[in-house]
Amino acid sequence: MTVQWPLPDLPAERIIPFDYFKIEPVEGDLHAGWHKCHEMPDLFYTPLNGGHWVATRAADIFDIFRDHERFSSHGVAMMRETHGPLFIPGQIDPPLHTAFRTALNPELSPKRVRALEDQSRALMRSIIDDLVPHQGCEFHEAVAERIPIYNFLNFLNLPQEDALILLPDVSVIGRSSDMAAFARALEAIRGYVNARIEERLATRVDDFIGRLVHTTVDGRPIEREEMLVTTLNVMLGGLDTVTASMGFFMNFLARHADHRQMLVDDPTLIPEAVEELLRRHGIFNTGRLVLQDCDFNGVKLRQNDLILIPTVLHNVDERRFPEPLVVDFKRHDKNHLTFGVGIHRCLGSNFARMQLNILLEEWLTRIPEFWIASGAQTTFQSGRANAVLELPLAW
Repeated sequence: MTVQWPLPDLPAERIIPFDYFKIEPVEGDLHAGWHKCHEMPDLFYTPLNGGHWVATRAADIFDIFRDHERFSSHGVAMMRETHGPLFIPGQIDPPLHTAFRTALNPELSPKRVRALEDQSRALMRSIIDDLVPHQGCEFHEAVAERIPIYNFLNFLNLPQEDALILLPDVSVIGRSSDMAAFARALEAIRGYVNARIEERLATRVDDFIGRLVHTTVDGRPIEREEMLVTTLNVMLGGLDTVTASMGFFMNFLARHADHRQMLVDDPTLIPEAVEELLRRHGIFNTGRLVLQDCDFNGVKLRQNDLILIPTVLHNVDERRFPEPLVVDFKRHDKNHLTFGVGIHRCLGSNFARMQLNILLEEWLTRIPEFWIASGAQTTFQSGRANAVLELPLAW
């Protein structure tokens, strides 16, 4: 059950009943719905979902991301519990964060990711080739939900059939506002990862989990709980971003034939297109926990206040990007926050980009023209991670 945090002493116009789980799309565009938040104050308070602040502007969101002295990453999941880290490294602060990132960075380095590319491309080709004769699909279920988890299971050296075990709980963790359901899903994933750790502790294997359980952090052996929450962080962080980005990319291209044709005519534009589409379609709506009473841009924040810092609101802020809702593959400045910024920049960003590039390269080669199926309904969901839940495509 979510505990209601006491309201701060604020003017009435600064308290707005805003629910980040219920953003309404505008003409099939969830991020255009988010953009309406820029009509609200730069920083306001909502009593919903337990009570928390919302930062709406790029400059504030950027500053809060980088200020770990006042704003703790322990609030990433928008929960106040402080009894211990839920995820490592995403939910811990320096200096411990630095020690873990030093140990983990080589695991998802550009060199390590390149070694996964051929296998990822073969998987993508196989799935698309099976779909082509059907002249349509529900993209989320057929592709976006499958490819990232298969790729991550390959990366973790785990059986691909385990995807069926993991997918339902991964979805709940990313998008459900029901904290009891969130807790049950997280416990189920913890059980799965614990079993894999026990296997690696019993038999040494040269893979991600096998190396992790025998690593040292800051000159000491990694602790048992740290093995668990680190593996959870890497797994969950890598799945939602790619699944959601694939859905938003294809939703956009299905509705914008001119942009799609640009990539068909000149595939060398695809890496630039991936960056612009990542900017335009921010995924994570992450949070921070206020460490002590402080003043932030004239607003008094209290210790243990939570602040929502949506990456999408940074990326579509007209104060930061001219015509932010316009997708321009040749936009000069594409420095988005979809993967975060500073010390908590996404560990798996190289892996995510590789998969998204492969999607566009392989799909547009085989299915250069596609659109939203006639009379079909697209479904979106906001939350801790924005998502496309149903995307019916035809070709």
